[in-house]
Amino acid sequence: MRRRAAACLTALVATTLSGCGTSSYCTAVEKHRAAIDDATLTTASFTALGEALRAIEKQAPSDVRDDYMAVADAVEALLAAEAVAEVPIEELTHGDVVDLSEDDTADLRTAYQAFNDTATQRRAIADSVEDECDLTLKTPGEQGQ
Repeated sequence: MRRRAAACLTALVATTLSGCGTSSYCTAVEKHRAAIDDATLTTASFTALGEALRAIEKQAPSDVRDDYMAVADAVEALLAAEAVAEVPIEELTHGDVVDLSEDDTADLRTAYQAFNDTATQRRAIADSVEDECDLTLKTPGEQGQ
């Protein structure tokens, strides 16, 4: 009876451990979790978020890989528009008066809208991490909306 109980306990532990986020995807999520959970509207934070999404994208399951790519693309486009305008994101979002050309203003609005339009993909990423890794993340970029 003890042998049978030990075998059952061993099987339970093995099953539990294999379901606790030991995949390369879950390892990547754990490694980059702070960049996602702590995302704020700053250049440094969005840079870290974009890098984290790209790193996780490489390990992501095929059903969510395009979601990572779409959000990372939007983050990178926003950072590129910010670089061209030569104004850090934090200055654009904290009510500072910034003198921008019409083109720069339009490009930044387009980039922000493209990021905001990834809400479905960001939710899919958070859901995937919860399902695959048993981790609850903030939706990537959630604070940035």
